[in-house]
Amino acid sequence: MYYIPGDVLYEYWINWPHIGLDCLPPAGVTLRQAAKQGLVVDLFRGLTWIAHHGLPLTAKGTIHQKSLHKWLEQVELTEQDVVGLNLRYPHQEVYPAHAAVMLDMLLALGVIRKERGSWSLNAHELSQWLSRPVQQMNDLLFREVMLRYVPDDVALTHFTFRLIAADLVEGQWYSLHEVHASLTKQRMLHEELPQDKLLWMRSWLEALCGLGWLDLGETQEGELVFRWSMKPLFTEQDAMSLLIAEECFYIQPDFEIIVPPEVSYRVRWELELYCENVTMDVMSIYRLSRTSIAAATQQGRTVEEAIDFLQNGSAGIPDNVLLSLKQWAKEMGRTSLAEVQLLRCKDEEAASRIAAHPELGGMLEQIGPLVFIVDQDRLNKVEKVLEELSLSPPRPGLGQSLELKYIQLETDAEIVEQEATHNRDITDQQAWIYNGRDYQFYERDISIPKGDQLFPGMQDIPGVWLRELRKYHPSTARKIAQQALEWKAKMILKMDEQLAEFIPERMEGEESWHIHGLLMNLGMDGKDTGQALRQASLTPEQWDEMRILLPEL
Repeated sequence: MYYIPGDVLYEYWINWPHIGLDCLPPAGVTLRQAAKQGLVVDLFRGLTWIAHHGLPLTAKGTIHQKSLHKWLEQVELTEQDVVGLNLRYPHQEVYPAHAAVMLDMLLALGVIRKERGSWSLNAHELSQWLSRPVQQMNDLLFREVMLRYVPDDVALTHFTFRLIAADLVEGQWYSLHEVHASLTKQRMLHEELPQDKLLWMRSWLEALCGLGWLDLGETQEGELVFRWSMKPLFTEQDAMSLLIAEECFYIQPDFEIIVPPEVSYRVRWELELYCENVTMDVMSIYRLSRTSIAAATQQGRTVEEAIDFLQNGSAGIPDNVLLSLKQWAKEMGRTSLAEVQLLRCKDEEAASRIAAHPELGGMLEQIGPLVFIVDQDRLNKVEKVLEELSLSPPRPGLGQSLELKYIQLETDAEIVEQEATHNRDITDQQAWIYNGRDYQFYERDISIPKGDQLFPGMQDIPGVWLRELRKYHPSTARKIAQQALEWKAKMILKMDEQLAEFIPERMEGEESWHIHGLLMNLGMDGKDTGQALRQASLTPEQWDEMRILLPEL
């Protein structure tokens, strides 16, 4: 069993001599649906919602329906955009298709993890993701969608890769019918495809539109057409190549903040903490207010930190805005209420054992005969020790009701340092959705087969059948053609002083025999002329010389 990895298949496609597609004049196309804001924006909005509100789970391990509904209100992707892909995933009866796509992509990126009571964010992976350029984000997401959402079907794989070939450029309209016709001419699709495959192809275009990459249109004849509004590249990205120059945002005297598209998502992450989001578009708008700053202080930040962030990330803070911020700083944060995690014991014997345990020193602070304050950063370690002591609290256990803390992203230096110690590949993450080939369940064999393994019986045939073009008696020619057929190998034929490649498909007859297959004429020098293969039925009298053509071993 062999498979072509996605990256190799992409390289094959960009070097394949496609039958060119003519772009359509814009005047003849009516826009049916513009590309949505896109998966990058949707994931960002979903992440900031989790940071502020969390995603609590039921006893069955699924997201509470009320929280799920509010979470999905933050994103532009809808169930209708992706339902036609017929994706399979856990809890299909609970989660609509677009919710599954959101969770699947977040898992693929490694930015979330499932805990006992909720989905939580991973600070390092989140910092790494938000530090990438937007183009690189789109490239990575598109690669994941391509490799895992396309069914295990040759025709649909050819179709999806044809759409990202280099000759289809951004901003130009192309016909779905013409894509199909060109692949049919190159024998990559059957002329008559089942209705379910044709429907899936349309659904794929609709999904790419909902995910922010394609516009959909319609010709005057009602034919479906598409254009790339933002064409990703199907390439693996180096996780270390993510440091980007920061663009600034603009603070207005009316406390509104204008955020150009070049501003990175790591900056927007902080804006989501200190400000209220007004609009998320090509040009995004945020608003500073006393309420938004107060909410940030509830997350453990100070007004002084807000001022530093706004000064460093903007083109300057207007005097009236800065004056208000400084006034708020005097009014906020002078006192605070802190939630702590308490460990209560039912008896003094249990409390004494816990207080005397050497590993718990520094993790617990005893504030009464039977009560301890637990260091929240070391909850997992405390729970482990309590389990060893057979004093583990009832589930859901410690940490279930802790207040959320908005994650402070790592610096660029910290990201690089972390990557040096545990580099993670996006394709290695365990995600939910996988419609493609199940090759990941097989153990990879890195041994290189020998010639007699690939072509059994090679040692039993005359070597000249492989090395030299010669004329043979029809009975011997039949044996050579039969051997090529068994090996699924090509033959080189000399016909009227011209060379041709022939791929045998079946043989008919005994003494008077002929062979069916695909024929392609070669140049006088034996090189590929780029001519298309054509069906042919040949008898041995139609060629002068022949040999079997095997790949170099």
